[in-house]
This record gives sequence, structure tokens and C-alpha cells, in this order.
Amino acid sequence: MFKKILIATRNRGKLEEYRNYLNPLGYDLLDLDDEGISEDAPEEGRSFTEIAESKAHFYSQFTSHALITDDSGLEIPALDNFPGVKSNRWFKGSNQDKNNALLHRMRNISDRRAVFKTVIVYRHKKTLVRFEGQLYGTISFKPKGNMGFGYDPIFNIPSENRTLAEFLLIEKNKISHRGIAMNKLESYLRKYKQT
Repeated sequence: MFKKILIATRNRGKLEEYRNYLNPLGYDLLDLDDEGISEDAPEEGRSFTEIAESKAHFYSQFTSHALITDDSGLEIPALDNFPGVKSNRWFKGSNQDKNNALLHRMRNISDRRAVFKTVIVYRHKKTLVRFEGQLYGTISFKPKGNMGFGYDPIFNIPSENRTLAEFLLIEKNKISHRGIAMNKLESYLRKYKQT
């Protein structure tokens, strides 16, 4: 019998990444729409950890299943770590438009260093565990690639000389911030056989 876990997202790309990791363990992953949850958690907190924990608390009101929430973002040191926890909210519009707006903001900046951060929170009954991942790279000068989502087309991996949007999902999951955090989550679930 499948063990159900609610992945508290409506982002199809993110859900696909979780399925890639957790379906082989025998988990049936549900998203918010599968559970008929129309409410969206307020993104409250000053850090990725605080926001992910806040979401876990919010969505636990609507399900008896174990649940997973996360918060991720892009930090650019030359912009005082902007957009940070506001990565998904600072710009209203498509991902393409948001990426173009960020590139415009960086047009005269030579320091292109950036880091992607993820905090995953697993909550089941009284158990709450956090898993973190980071990926260092640079912001490209123009979008490249058509895979992935979000900032992937402008996040360059210098050692590969390509953006995350130029990686196949199976390649991306081996190096990405979310992939690193998911590896930790997967190891935890294997060890403790959480249901």
C-alpha cells in the first residue's frame, strides 16, 4: 500500500522533482489540488527556514497526511542578497519577465556570484525535520535553455558553462539546491520509514 505525503505546492516543476526522488521509495505524492486545498499559506518569516516552517504549520490544518513544504530562493551578494526570501514575490509577471527584470537590474554589475538556497520541512504528527541545500553559481548575461523553471535559465554553473535550464532533470537533481536537500530528506525517510 502506498504511503501518502502531501507536497504543499501547485508548482508542477517542483512536484515533478519530488516525485523523481520519492516515488521510488513507495510514496504516493499528492499536491494541494489533489487534496482539494484552495487556500495558500501566507509566506511569513525572515528566512527560508521560518517561511517553510510557517507553511508546514498552516497546511497541517487541512490534512492528516505527512506533508512537505519548502522555501527556496536566489541570493545575489552584489545586490545585498536580493531577491532572497522575496524571490517568488518581488516581481509580478511571468518567469521570463522576472528573469529579464533581474538581468536588467544587474546590467552594470560585474560581480555575478549567486547562490540558490532551499529549506525543506517534513512534518508528520509531532515530528518536524528540516533539510537544507545550497548551490553556488553565477548569474548569466542572458537567459539560456528551456528546461527547468523559475530562475534556472539565468543561473549559470561555471564548471559546466551552462545554466540549470540546460540540464536534464536527472542531471539537475544531482547538483541542485533542492536536489541536495531532497537527498537528505530521502535518506531520512529511508532510515526512519516515515508514513
